Amino acid sequence: GRPGIARADQDYIAAMVVNHILGGGSFTSRLFQEVREKRGLTYSVYSSLTTAECSPSLIGATSTKNERAGESLSVIEAECARLAAEGPTAEELDKAKKFLTGSYALRFDTSTKIAGHLLHLQREGFDAGYLDRRNAEVEAVTMEDAKRVAKRLIGDASLLVAIVGRPEGLVANGAA
Repeated sequence: GRPGIARADQDYIAAMVVNHILGGGSFTSRLFQEVREKRGLTYSVYSSLTTAECSPSLIGATSTKNERAGESLSVIEAECARLAAEGPTAEELDKAKKFLTGSYALRFDTSTKIAGHLLHLQREGFDAGYLDRRNAEVEAVTMEDAKRVAKRLIGDASLLVAIVGRPEGLVANGAA
């Protein structure tokens, strides 16, 4: 993980789009494509934004065999660095915005989800009008916004990593 962007920050919506492109849970994300599809290193890999008031963050996770841990982490770091340096492609940006706007309605398909999401929005300080504005805000994210926010969110692509198991091919604190 690494520091994120606060929910009240004007760049949050663009960060949400950038995160979706990086590893936001769909089969089109860069991490899914590079770590799982192309290399078969894991079954699951993702990233997400947390909006904790004191410490918003960009977090991610994966699991792999001990002997593939170093390679998995290298691929993840490389994709983070590439997105920060180059930004998304036009196709990635378009797909992310379509997914994020099209899937938003799924947060309201049961009474429990409706109540939970409305409570979440209230806790985050949003008025009822946000429900009408949200998708337009996602659609308004430009390529320039995405590139700028990718650099801001991912920075130099250095990650704080916690590893469980007996991974091979990794160096911790300068020792093998």
